[in-house]
Amino acid sequence: MGKNKRNKQQQQQQQQQQPHQQENQQIKHALEAAAAFAASDAAVAAVAAAAATKTTTSTNNKKQTSSSNSNNNTKMRNKQQQQQQQNQQQQRLQITNGSRIPSLKDKVRRVLNQLAQDILELVQMQPANANDEWKQYVELQRLLDRMIFHEKPLQEAVFPAKDAQLTEQTRLSKIEAFNEWARAGGVKTDCVEIATFPGYQLGLRATRDIKAGEQVLSVPRKLIFSEELLPEKQRQLFRNFPTHLKVTYTLIMEKLRGADSPWQPFIDTLPSRYNTVLYFTVEQMQRLRGTSACSAAVRHCRVIARLYASMYKCAFMQLDDSVMGGMANLFTDYGLCYELYRWAVSTVTTRQNLVPRVLGVEDGGELSSQFEGFTEGADGKQEIPSDAANLPISALIPYWDMANHRSGKITSFYDQAAGQMECTAQEAYKSGEQYFIYYGDRSNADRLVHNGFVDMQNPKDYVQIRLGLSPTDALAEQRAILLAELNIERKAELRVLPAPEHISGELLAFVRVFNMSKEQLEHWCSDLERAVDLLHIDCALETDLETRTWQYLYQRLKLLLGVLEATLKETDELKQLEALQQQADASEIDIMVLQYRRLERRILSDALQYAQERLKV
Repeated sequence: MGKNKRNKQQQQQQQQQQPHQQENQQIKHALEAAAAFAASDAAVAAVAAAAATKTTTSTNNKKQTSSSNSNNNTKMRNKQQQQQQQNQQQQRLQITNGSRIPSLKDKVRRVLNQLAQDILELVQMQPANANDEWKQYVELQRLLDRMIFHEKPLQEAVFPAKDAQLTEQTRLSKIEAFNEWARAGGVKTDCVEIATFPGYQLGLRATRDIKAGEQVLSVPRKLIFSEELLPEKQRQLFRNFPTHLKVTYTLIMEKLRGADSPWQPFIDTLPSRYNTVLYFTVEQMQRLRGTSACSAAVRHCRVIARLYASMYKCAFMQLDDSVMGGMANLFTDYGLCYELYRWAVSTVTTRQNLVPRVLGVEDGGELSSQFEGFTEGADGKQEIPSDAANLPISALIPYWDMANHRSGKITSFYDQAAGQMECTAQEAYKSGEQYFIYYGDRSNADRLVHNGFVDMQNPKDYVQIRLGLSPTDALAEQRAILLAELNIERKAELRVLPAPEHISGELLAFVRVFNMSKEQLEHWCSDLERAVDLLHIDCALETDLETRTWQYLYQRLKLLLGVLEATLKETDELKQLEALQQQADASEIDIMVLQYRRLERRILSDALQYAQERLKV
């Protein structure tokens, strides 16, 4: 499979991007209890401290002291029982992947406990600006590096270095067993095979000439890897989580079952590391500063770290939490460590696809929803939507996911009647050529963060910029009403596009509304049905408003380019990229980040020139 294994979505763009665009919302409900952990821990510590310092100083207070000591002893016994339960879980030796999960020394466990607590306290703080966000990321990486270091004994048992450093040839050596497994399971193809390609590692190669539109590959439902593989009892543990997290946890469990897992031939072909932002060093992320992708990358790292620390805390520090408690067995029974966790998350974000649900959804359950349109229960809790059974689930699709990406059109679809994923050729191929599929419409920022690659010829690329109404603006509410008519939030991320469009309709409309005078606002609000006209470049507007609009856009784009230049000059950017491309052992991540900077700079520069030309009209 290619070095930059991607997320292969054959659904429409909204379905493809939905899991990532809503990432923070998806886990919000599942992490509600984490905010209260610090307070409850402090209360327990206070009780223990009070019990430890309580002494009898006078025989006249003997009865009172005896009663107080009795209460304190009860509290101490409860605390000791809780500690004993924790120790028993920590010291259990489980058989996983043919080796024992080691019990970490008490000192190491205490260090890890504190690191998990520090991570939770750090990520609960919302940064006020980009500089604060960066400082938080640097500190978070320091804590995660320490956690990885102290988890080394566990990592060597469940995810040893030899597994984390698989080479292209090592993966290729597993292909024969995988091919046999796939054929036995019903995968059908007579025109492609798995092979190595320079710059891609593994991919699919045409074994004969293929016509455009010809069916190339089919994968039956029984070989599609999803949450529905789990027994009902285990599925219930994960039912409060979004679908892409469910398949992540399923992958962790099957990975650690080793030879006992019927999925081992497939799992053995997966990359051991990825180029997603979860694997960036601080220095590599530093090169991304000044771009629109940096904030998204940092937020993704923060979300994943928060999930891991929350699950860890439920396993070893807060055993009975009702929301995240079901995840504790990933640690106590399977030996989960952060190195394994980021591998599983990256495997899913780079390769997941949406397929129809087969198993039913139990009514009345709570959902940490990845879905839009969920209903609110009377108690304010999110409930499984009534049409949940019709919503797709995330899945990994063996063999098909070996195909690398090239821009084109989506030609992979799930045939519900046949019960299989089917893929046709988007173009003609000659025998021996690499066979590509189109992963769907996504920006290069999204691909970089979640897929670990960028598409230098991406026609659907864009750069997001953040805009918002000022709370001190006396006309903010009127502006918000007009924007709402266009489905634009008062604080929004809006798109700067490649040529020839340059400025998206939503961005143009927001800036127009933002620059309207009181009289102009009243005019447009008096007939909201006309508001849609603001999305169009040729909307009839007063000259002064149109001038202010393009002046604002010009200044904003100039500012964004200035930030890019301040973080890394264009000349240095180009020199570094050319030097890295000359090195045989250059870091793929370093090259990718510099390529992304070039792509974003080009979009912003072209849009700036376009805004300047509009001002001359």
